[in-house]
Amino acid sequence: MRKNYRDQRLGEEIKKIISQLLQRELKHPALNQGIITISHVKSAQDGSFATVYFTGIGLDEGAVIDGFNQSKGFIRTEIGKAMGLRFTPDLRFKVDETEQYGQHIDELISRVSGGDSGSAAGMTAVSEAGMTANVSVSEIVDLLESYERFLLFPHVSMDGDTLGAAVAICLSLRELGKRAYVVIDEEIPDIIEFIEYKTTISIKEAEALELENYLSILPDSSDVSRIETRGELFSSGKESLCIDHHITGNPTCDYNIILPEVASTCEIVYDILTEADYPMHEEIATALYVGILTDTGRFQYESTRPQTHRIAASLMEKGVDVNRAFNEVYQKLTPSKLFVEKELLEDMEIFADGKAAVGFITRKTLDLYDAKDADTEGMSEKLRSIVGVEVSVFARELADGRIKTSMRSKNYFDVAALAAKYGGGGHIRAAGFTSEKTMEETLSDIKKSIEAGLMGDCGSDPQ
Repeated sequence: MRKNYRDQRLGEEIKKIISQLLQRELKHPALNQGIITISHVKSAQDGSFATVYFTGIGLDEGAVIDGFNQSKGFIRTEIGKAMGLRFTPDLRFKVDETEQYGQHIDELISRVSGGDSGSAAGMTAVSEAGMTANVSVSEIVDLLESYERFLLFPHVSMDGDTLGAAVAICLSLRELGKRAYVVIDEEIPDIIEFIEYKTTISIKEAEALELENYLSILPDSSDVSRIETRGELFSSGKESLCIDHHITGNPTCDYNIILPEVASTCEIVYDILTEADYPMHEEIATALYVGILTDTGRFQYESTRPQTHRIAASLMEKGVDVNRAFNEVYQKLTPSKLFVEKELLEDMEIFADGKAAVGFITRKTLDLYDAKDADTEGMSEKLRSIVGVEVSVFARELADGRIKTSMRSKNYFDVAALAAKYGGGGHIRAAGFTSEKTMEETLSDIKKSIEAGLMGDCGSDPQ
């Protein structure tokens, strides 16, 4: 993790001093019950404050925080004396949620090793990302507070989750007087354009801002290659943050929060903004709601949790026009989309004893009907809806000739594990990858893999 050495050194020294004080000096009753461990200390870049993270066994966490706060004056005095500081940072005390997340991952791995063969490949990727790369929501709040300039980078082929997360963070930071922009290099799909709220700029416009020391934020993806032409601008930031919920990927940012049990990245952003007590007016709430609405398939996918509905309800209370959101996203069928869908259905193939369906669209077809890439949205779900089909694959030819595939499954087939074989990723029931091969070669390969998988490699039919 790329950090200023002075900030890191300050945090390490504060951690050492407080740990020693806990052993012999701090007399508050709440600090002498159970076992308290200072896991790490993160200092703000300007040295004005430091956040002290603790964990432990047998703790009343609220009481411990109160105990630390009541002892803060004494602790700061001792830090100042020990380090010879003219100004001692203010101290904030928080529970280290990272360890709790690690324990959760351990439980998931345990379940996988106990025989859940349908998701084992996906969970291995989760454990590697989660246990080695994750920081807590509280740490991200501290990170956001330490910066004044931000650039956000939605992934290519924008969907509601990546754009909604980027826009919500951008708007909330602007309300605090910070400079924030969403950098894009493609047209926003018509169905989600209404949540843009004048937040987006081009690469050229971003470069003209001459921002210094900005934080680069990657929402809804852990792979920097998914922002393509904006990669250099992203890497020019002083530090980088990834906020994602996909179970596969190779997190390369300085700070990563990847929570695969969450249905959408917008839910994680909601938690971050709530934890920080940042503004969340109607436009911010609408951007988050659209992200959740689209990534849960209108709250139908199995990733939808009770908490997903609670968050959606909270956003509605902040003024989201649910009817408009639904109409914009799901009631904007263009004639070109219907013609493209007709071509898809005419050429689709059902195979593997009726358990799999595959369909494709070429650039020639898109050009014939003057259709956009966005007009192919939902095609993989359409194929999956066929009676008896467990796995569906939709492939479309990109403008540069590559083949982008979207895969879906209903009950037991792990499409994330399959996508990983081709350098892609996603969720157990929704994943994809991009191929450099021809359409014919790509579909031939994937059909063979699905047929093998239906026999037990990537999933096992419970029947």
